[in-house]
Amino acid sequence: MSLVLEAIPAPVAARITAELTIPTIGIGAGPDCDGQVLVYHDLLGLTEGHLPRFVKRYANLSREIRDALEAYAAEVRSGAFPDEEHTYEMPAEELAEFEGLERPVRPRKR
Repeated sequence: MSLVLEAIPAPVAARITAELTIPTIGIGAGPDCDGQVLVYHDLLGLTEGHLPRFVKRYANLSREIRDALEAYAAEVRSGAFPDEEHTYEMPAEELAEFEGLERPVRPRKR
């Protein structure tokens, strides 16, 4: 059993921690709790907009993720991805055998 102390003044959390026999876990409750928790989305900067006072960002990955996704989408739309280095090869004799297989005729789905 433990107690999570969230967004409370540090002196209050310190007193609660001192008076309890179970561990306290702080999230915005100061350094005197027995442990700390911070949502990884917040500490990695995966979210944007207003953050609670107790959040400390160790990275700003939301911008990098957005930039990467936009670059990927642009390359797919332009045909730049995937290119030859991102596909698998097959021996010529296997390709010839594959191409010689009879294919069922199916209407193409859109």
